[in-house]
Amino acid sequence: MDLFDSAVRTKGDLAGVFEYDQAGDQQNATAYFYLCEMQSKTVGPIIGTIHIRSGAWPITEADITVKWDKGERRVGLFIYGQLAAAFDIEAGTKHGGGYGRDFHADIPWSGSN
Repeated sequence: MDLFDSAVRTKGDLAGVFEYDQAGDQQNATAYFYLCEMQSKTVGPIIGTIHIRSGAWPITEADITVKWDKGERRVGLFIYGQLAAAFDIEAGTKHGGGYGRDFHADIPWSGSN
């Protein structure tokens, strides 16, 4: 089972994209959160990557949400309702990822839309 979720900024210039790919074998599965440029209405080049985890993971689409914060300065990946990773566009920084089963990151966030 592969999972995918994304959110495009209102300006249409950037998107946060989550991808969990089992690649045919759960033990070789990987999960990444990407910051991508948008080209027209299509996701374009990846400009930032955060490794979320590797290996088998009992997760469903209902467990994942990608969204922009109130000012659309940051795009975040929420797993099980908790902020697990984010890209801060203005600061040019990335936060979170690589937690295995623990998603309790201290990530700056300014509320959701």
